[in-house]
Amino acid sequence: MNIRQLEYFLTVAECKSMTLAATTLGIAQPTLTKTVRALELELGVKLFERMPRGMELTPYGQSLLRHAEAIKVQFGDAKNEIEALRGGKVGTVTIGAGPAWLRRLLPAAVAKAAAKNPSIRVRIEGGFDDALLRALRHGEVDLVVAELPASDAARDLRMQPLSTDRLGVCCRKNHELTSRRNLAAPELLKYPWAMPPETTRAHQRLKALFTAMDLPSPKAVVETDSLAFLLQMARFSDALTFTVSTTLKLPEAVDLVMLKVPELDAFRSAGIVTRKDGWLSPAAEAIVEELVAICKQEPTN
Repeated sequence: MNIRQLEYFLTVAECKSMTLAATTLGIAQPTLTKTVRALELELGVKLFERMPRGMELTPYGQSLLRHAEAIKVQFGDAKNEIEALRGGKVGTVTIGAGPAWLRRLLPAAVAKAAAKNPSIRVRIEGGFDDALLRALRHGEVDLVVAELPASDAARDLRMQPLSTDRLGVCCRKNHELTSRRNLAAPELLKYPWAMPPETTRAHQRLKALFTAMDLPSPKAVVETDSLAFLLQMARFSDALTFTVSTTLKLPEAVDLVMLKVPELDAFRSAGIVTRKDGWLSPAAEAIVEELVAICKQEPTN
């Protein structure tokens, strides 16, 4: 088994077609078919089944997929580390950042690191926690700055807590609910909600809070991975949203307030997430160092 075989296997798994995978790889289809077959012979199992909608992984293929993806990421880390050692460069870094980090502390950390190391090259990918962690595991980003995942779901990741913040229900300041005292969770079900994708931890946490009270989950009329859109929905309608308190400091959150609903109070911990066995370039290390320093002064984000 070699890296080339695994690369071919991963491409077929993604494309679900030998023809499309061969085109993607820029090789002849017979060459691809022969390589995949050799891999199956070596392992002694069938990796793909031909189905009406294309090539589908067998249970053996699903098992190999998990390992092959990890090997591909580790091999990429090795190449990057060797290149940095050979060239003596600070290098590049791709960072996945949650909405709050994109607007507050991360820009300051990148600016400080770049001022000290002019050769740094930084690429930022924004998003919510589930998509960012998926990109991290696939090697598409070097580190993530976002809400920390539950430890039992992140055994392959290393987490460095940096900040905490309160989560709560937000609405426009002239919403009829702002004049109410002793708000209870059931009352909020009468209003529309604007929420991040259902797979995000914020959405799942809110759902769990209502479930714990034997209440149905709020119905989101809008789901989006754009924090700006969520805030504008709350500003210009009766929609409610669930977000961290520091979000209200953003320009897009002008005229928004956080309601006092004790049953729905929650806290989240955020910080830096990296692959447990991954390599960080000097560029990444420099930005991590600045983030840690900044968060010691501002432990809420």
